[in-house]
Amino acid sequence: MRLLVFRQRNFRNLALSAFQPPQGLFALVGGNAQGKTSLLLGIHLALGGEVRASLADLIRFGEEEAWLQAEVETELGLYRIEQRLRPEGREIVLNEKAVSLRALQELPGSVLVLPEDVEVVLGSREERRAFLDRLIGRFSRRYAALLSAYEKALRQRNVLLKAGGNGLSVWDQELARYGTEIMAFRRRFLKRFLPIFQSVHRSLAPGEVGLLLEETAPGDLLEALRTRREEELARGQTLVGPHRDDLVFLLSGRPVHRFGSRGEAKAVALSLRLAEHRLLSEHHGEAPLLLVDEWSEELDEGKRQAVLAYTRTLPQAILAGLWAPEGVPVCWVEGGVVLC
Repeated sequence: MRLLVFRQRNFRNLALSAFQPPQGLFALVGGNAQGKTSLLLGIHLALGGEVRASLADLIRFGEEEAWLQAEVETELGLYRIEQRLRPEGREIVLNEKAVSLRALQELPGSVLVLPEDVEVVLGSREERRAFLDRLIGRFSRRYAALLSAYEKALRQRNVLLKAGGNGLSVWDQELARYGTEIMAFRRRFLKRFLPIFQSVHRSLAPGEVGLLLEETAPGDLLEALRTRREEELARGQTLVGPHRDDLVFLLSGRPVHRFGSRGEAKAVALSLRLAEHRLLSEHHGEAPLLLVDEWSEELDEGKRQAVLAYTRTLPQAILAGLWAPEGVPVCWVEGGVVLC
């Protein structure tokens, strides 16, 4: 997939109205706070991506909404995506037709690599679990629907636990039904994802990388709920299920968040994103747009060369940073404006 044109109004600190990126690999170069990250975030959102920041924080201060538009070329044809970002949500139009965010999953979209991705590896289990759920959701609408149904059942069950437990049996069964399917999805996905993740990591760093899905109810979820009933009533919350599971990253058999250095965690986090890109390429039959912010930060020369080798094979990729790799075309960013 190739981005032909990106347009925006009132998005963060961007001052450009339209940006026509070059084909192939190119670099966005500029000083700090000049708009490099804003441009990558805007493109990623325009192509259907999601970011951690609230929508309100993405709209230029003093404005009520932001507008994004992307024209892309895929092997199936040309698409125009328009979005209005408001604090309360996103309105999306695909080829003049209003659609949901999930509808954009039919397109290859983009993969955004950010410095804070390292927190997926080093941060809380909630951070790792959220990463896994977002990733699987890119490949399966069914998974996203299951998560929504599970969360609704979980909220209702927790209300009953706080109220003394009357009527819990019905919600035990609901929670177990959705939760069992979610756990099965996760296991199947990780079985497919792991070899790609390991292959990418081998190109970046030494040490055998692995994934461990720690489940609070590895057997029968319904039975686990019944077994923990008294403890859950005492605490007023559901203590087992996929909402409490953890995705642990291993390096040479040891959890990276406990024993790894920041440099090792950085390599694992980068491997995760590049593996995501490879798997999406396989899934769609063409590569998503790859966006890498602060591309050289905390990477030694060997890892930089590995990233360059991969991005040079793609129909389009953007490396943003304070400097450009030798031989890579440059677009300069200053004051929210891009000059190529």
